Amino acid sequence: MTPISRRTLLRGLGTVMSLPLLDAMLPVGRAAESAKPPLRLAWVYFPNGMVREFWTPQGEGRDFQFNKSNAPLADVREHITVISNLAHDKARPNGDGPGAHAREGATFLTAVQAKKTGGKDIHLGASIDQLIARQIGHQTRLPSVELGTEPARKEGRCDSGYSCIYMSNISWRSATQPSGIEINPRRAFDRLFGAPGAEGERVRQRAASRQSVLDFVADDAKRLQHELGSTDRRKLDEYFESVRAVEKQIGQMASLRAIDVSTERRPDDEPSDFVAHIRLMYDLMALAFQTDATRVITFMFANSQTNRSYENLGVKSGHHQLTHSTGQEADIQKIDEFTVAEFARFVARLRDIREGNGTLLDNCLVTLGSAMGDGRKHDHDQLPCVIAGHARGEVQGGRHLKLAAETPMANLFVTTAQLAGMKLDKFGDSTGPLPGIEDVA
Repeated sequence: MTPISRRTLLRGLGTVMSLPLLDAMLPVGRAAESAKPPLRLAWVYFPNGMVREFWTPQGEGRDFQFNKSNAPLADVREHITVISNLAHDKARPNGDGPGAHAREGATFLTAVQAKKTGGKDIHLGASIDQLIARQIGHQTRLPSVELGTEPARKEGRCDSGYSCIYMSNISWRSATQPSGIEINPRRAFDRLFGAPGAEGERVRQRAASRQSVLDFVADDAKRLQHELGSTDRRKLDEYFESVRAVEKQIGQMASLRAIDVSTERRPDDEPSDFVAHIRLMYDLMALAFQTDATRVITFMFANSQTNRSYENLGVKSGHHQLTHSTGQEADIQKIDEFTVAEFARFVARLRDIREGNGTLLDNCLVTLGSAMGDGRKHDHDQLPCVIAGHARGEVQGGRHLKLAAETPMANLFVTTAQLAGMKLDKFGDSTGPLPGIEDVA
């Protein structure tokens, strides 16, 4: 029996849906033995660093203990690697004076010193996600996806004279072109499941009817299910349930009123509940990877120097404000632990999605990190960093990797690019690949 193409799509009115990896898509015989699902890569950025005394694990290798702030990772311990002693030298002043927060966001995925300017003459460097997207992006509907939760400022001065653009972009297509971020879940969903080039009227009809995207691809889905075995039909049903769950969340939090075709705008509402907003973005990331809509995603948990308050934790002061106040370690630690807990929830979601002979997480490498070490000190060494997933069997997990002091974080990016199949030996201020990450012995 001829396998179904991995690029099979379900189509309908203004809608196109990629599919999860089904058994029917896998080759048979000898070809099946060497076939592997694709590698998916994501980077999750959080600002203001972590309170170091509550972050650094005890012990190393497999014999380590989580600290208070990374304790939520215990449930996914075997799937994560905690990395200590990474540094981002280019986030330091290096003669440019104050502006640690602008530099930490700008440098996180570029490992390049941002030009200190409040004008339009911004200058940085292409980020690692975009370099990888150039290499593998043609294999998917979307070369890359960039998500966030807080509005981006496209002009003006922020943080001691740096352009505000540096504060809300971690992904850069070139030295002068940030990728931008999408913070509206509905628009992100439409990008994943809206037909490329769909006529405005068709998209307007779908939005106005408030119907599920699944209703528009129902005929294609029925035809496909007749070709599938029981395992694949169950897998497809689980995928459809996930899509419906995300749609329901969006419907509860954002307006589904019709598009104003004359201005080609979708509703501007973002969820008022930022916890639900964060979780919805993570769920969209899981769907994007599950359907292979893209293999490269960046997600800004919050913008650089965010002063978001976390009243859900009983913390009423703003995050950035807390880092400049004495005796606030307990409240900052609550925010740190919450950030990790939400990441752990996402990792568990990837773990629970079956793919091929394993799970989606087996074929992912997701980095959680910051370019600021401890927000109270505004330093850029001993950076908090966790990687999750097994990169198609190349990364073991379940370890605390304690590196030599001042190991460039760019070394991790070199290794990540190499895992993605790139012949990359140098990136930013890297000194080589990251030792130990691929050791599966």
